Amino acid sequence: MKETCSLEDAALVIGVCPNQVFKIIDTHPDIFSVVDTKATPNTSVSVSSLQAFKSLYKDAYSFIQIANRLGVSIERIQKVKSTPGTSFLERSFCSQKTCPKSGRPTIQRNFPKEDAEEFIEYCETRSIFKFLQHSVRVKAFTYATLKKEDFICASQAYRFKDAAQDGLNPQKYKFSNIAPGEYIGKLVFKVWGRISIIQCFFVLENNEFIRLTAFRPRATPWRGYTPRDGKVDFSEASIEGTRYKITTGLTERGVVCFLSARAI
Repeated sequence: MKETCSLEDAALVIGVCPNQVFKIIDTHPDIFSVVDTKATPNTSVSVSSLQAFKSLYKDAYSFIQIANRLGVSIERIQKVKSTPGTSFLERSFCSQKTCPKSGRPTIQRNFPKEDAEEFIEYCETRSIFKFLQHSVRVKAFTYATLKKEDFICASQAYRFKDAAQDGLNPQKYKFSNIAPGEYIGKLVFKVWGRISIIQCFFVLENNEFIRLTAFRPRATPWRGYTPRDGKVDFSEASIEGTRYKITTGLTERGVVCFLSARAI
């Protein structure tokens, strides 16, 4: 049995054109580590490497199968598959098949079963797609790089029910009976409210729990969520854990308002 074969023979075994073999070699360096791609046009491919490649994709997963397992659309899978922390789907193989209805050739991207299973487990254990609902207006998928216990430190904001499910107990934070004055408190987490507000949950130096609302100013082009003085944007990521000097007041109707905050 010969140990190597030509690039053309390797392409026939895999089912692609010779030029695509180079791309496969680049995306599977662990399998084709002994292939010298600089030896073109006399590149030879190890037969054992081809066998390992075929074995890797024997029970491959398609985008559709991964999406079905996670209960989301293919488009949402594609948005996060290359995000740092979810890079389990770096290896793939585009196989050409014939559509049973039209008879035309179609391309299907497949991923090794082990890679796909790791990606699915990662997304499920960290509730990645739970935080990608349309009602949550986020700027980036920052939480895709995080462990479950780290969401509080780096996600922009929760939905209220997610904060409750994660044990943050937002119900214990006082809301309407906060006396006007100055406080020192640490931002614990944030929750998206109705349109144009973020609720900020603080623990004060005396261990009291309070909740204040940051609004998005309508009269300015800046789109942050701030107290009345407009100086701190509480929609920024990774500000949880920061200590602030907080000033509260009352509106003419006697409603608690978030006047200002300054990081200390």
